[in-house]
Amino acid sequence: MSALPELTVDLAVDARDRWSFADVHLRAAKDLLSVYNDDIGVDETTMAYVASLAPAILPPDTIQELEGIASVLGASFPQVLLANLHYDLLKVVLGCTAFAVDTPDGPLHARNLDWWTTARALNDGTVVTRFLNGPHGDFITIGWPGFAGVFSGCAQGRFSVSLNAVLSDEPSQIALPTVFLLRQVLEEAQTFEEAVSRLSETTIATDCLLLVTGTQRGQMVVIERTPTRFALRRPVAGEPLRVTNDYLSIDADSGEPANELMQTSCGRSDRIAELLLTKSPTNLEQCISLLRDDGVMMGITVQQMAFRPRSGEHLVRIP
Repeated sequence: MSALPELTVDLAVDARDRWSFADVHLRAAKDLLSVYNDDIGVDETTMAYVASLAPAILPPDTIQELEGIASVLGASFPQVLLANLHYDLLKVVLGCTAFAVDTPDGPLHARNLDWWTTARALNDGTVVTRFLNGPHGDFITIGWPGFAGVFSGCAQGRFSVSLNAVLSDEPSQIALPTVFLLRQVLEEAQTFEEAVSRLSETTIATDCLLLVTGTQRGQMVVIERTPTRFALRRPVAGEPLRVTNDYLSIDADSGEPANELMQTSCGRSDRIAELLLTKSPTNLEQCISLLRDDGVMMGITVQQMAFRPRSGEHLVRIP
């Protein structure tokens, strides 16, 4: 288990009343809200326009939840909405290296979250959020106070999922934001197979790479996504599966100049593959050790984590 502070969100109560924060989390949430909105850097007119799209891209329950968060934080709904849409608006600043590997006790899923941040705000603001009373059981996410979407999450006895950034040649869509699709699937999907189907086939706002890991041997897949297309990459001959920030199975090259994250993607992928061939991890600590390798971890790594979906066991380290 992680030693990080935890938040609890009860899905059985009214959406507007689900989130509450201790003083330390309230301060962190307000600081992070400022960081997110400064990063996005939009004016009031643009904020109002994005907020006007909310009914077209989010279910009513999610809108009510974000309105409740805004009320608790003393912030406006557009501010909280834009903070939660950080990935879909600024995915080029989000890196990541992730892998999945079989063990006798079920697959392991590990990932570094790489993200530029100010004064360690994302590192030090990290919390484990425990969502209770979902229709198919509880689940956890690794995120921040006031962030209702998902970058990384694990549903005990069902599956785990993590998101990596990528750029395609397909325009963004006015559609469900990626981070809220992950949240929906953790809440609503009963099985690994259902999760993969929904994550593959649902139209989303922007591109992403998703690593999904189940509870049984071989239940691991990288879903390469554009807003409307997908390709599945599965392990070959029982080998570990890895993902960084490149498409490998779908022809969707954006043609954009490579930033630092894209430039290092192949190197990080090759290095984690080399490490996994040398010594395949059998527990969460060994996963974290691989993620700390100099050829894998970046100077902007803000979270390191590992999950075992069969048991729900999880371990989170903050660099």
